[in-house]
Amino acid sequence: MPAASIQCPDPERIPAKDLFHLILALAAFANPFTDLIDLLGTGFNDVLQWINTAVTHNYGWSMIVLAFVVNVLLVPLTIQRLRNMQEMQALAPYLKRIQTKYKNDKQKLGEETMKLYREHGVNMFGGCLPTLLQMPVLFGVYNAINRNNDNFQHATWLWIGSALSHSFPQVLAQNLYLPDMALLLLYAVSMYFSVKLTTNSGMMDEQQLQMINTQAMIMPVILFFIGRTWHSAFILYWLSYNVLSVAQTVLFMRWNPSRIPKPAEETDAMKLGYPHDCPSCSETLVLVNNNKCQKCGTKVKKLQPKATTA
Repeated sequence: MPAASIQCPDPERIPAKDLFHLILALAAFANPFTDLIDLLGTGFNDVLQWINTAVTHNYGWSMIVLAFVVNVLLVPLTIQRLRNMQEMQALAPYLKRIQTKYKNDKQKLGEETMKLYREHGVNMFGGCLPTLLQMPVLFGVYNAINRNNDNFQHATWLWIGSALSHSFPQVLAQNLYLPDMALLLLYAVSMYFSVKLTTNSGMMDEQQLQMINTQAMIMPVILFFIGRTWHSAFILYWLSYNVLSVAQTVLFMRWNPSRIPKPAEETDAMKLGYPHDCPSCSETLVLVNNNKCQKCGTKVKKLQPKATTA
């Protein structure tokens, strides 16, 4: 990002509130990642210019191709994040049983939860690192987009800059520098589906699920109002990136089944601590007379708790 000169008045005359904001501004310029983001922005800008010159000859289509390129570059991190999300979703039924069984014993609940993660080799924070590693790349792309504001003022795409856009200037943009409400609405819709797809509903109770569903409705609305001043080129990039990310999620979940099997249906016997099947007749265990198998009459012992390993 280009350096900016800030003229600072006498600190003793600056109100505390303004001084706080000034400190934040100076901290932003001293951010150690600024050079990295500038470097990435230069690289992505070169890619954008090459795409526009050699492939599309249109900045609108170039933004879509750039979104595709960035998506491909982030595929390894995306797969890792999606795999972790998939494994967490597969563990959700197991976790619900643990939560029901130990709802009055918070310590035991925590121990059994961590034990479940260890047994299946799942890191509950495994999706955080891929997400964090993507952030410098995404800021670099934003840096590259901002470098082309002058070009966007003379660029058109589909309805943007068409006769229709000049007839409805409050809704449709006349160039890729101005905001476009149609694109912003499409982006808000894509955000709704993105939130719904990445929500692990199996690990939530009804109240939490209702709250997430409410957020999935409110967030796109908030983004729609916040984004009314965003350049349409920026919105077009994020819309394309979001659509590609949603498609990646759907395809990954469909073509890569979880390695964690679904838990056996919990029977009344299992709730009392007995096995799912009778050890003698191998049929689903239905208890009669407290501890006998209804099918074969054999007495069945309760399962012994597994020893925990350090």
